[in-house]
Amino acid sequence: MEKPNVENTHTVLVTGGAGYIGSHACVELLLNGYEVVVVDNLCNSSKASLERVAVITGKAPKFYLADMRDKSALERVFSEHCIDSVIHFAGLKAVGESVSMPLHYYLLYSFFES
Repeated sequence: MEKPNVENTHTVLVTGGAGYIGSHACVELLLNGYEVVVVDNLCNSSKASLERVAVITGKAPKFYLADMRDKSALERVFSEHCIDSVIHFAGLKAVGESVSMPLHYYLLYSFFES
């Protein structure tokens, strides 16, 4: 991965950035000079992980407590930041639950308009 130069810092939006994988991605991005913006609804994660990210990197990502399905919240994030890239980690991941409650998962993930 090419590191951005100081004059041209890239901003990366990390959805689900408070989760296990997302928070590890935030650490690597921050250590490599990227600005990081996190959107997470904390339904299966904790803001404490982002506090640990700040301890590890010496920099805190900008955090928005928001659901990816909330269009106005995402518009706010994009209006307040010049986002260059998005890494999407937000999502539920319990296979057993998705099998036992398929309609619930279908409704959760069918919010995009065609």
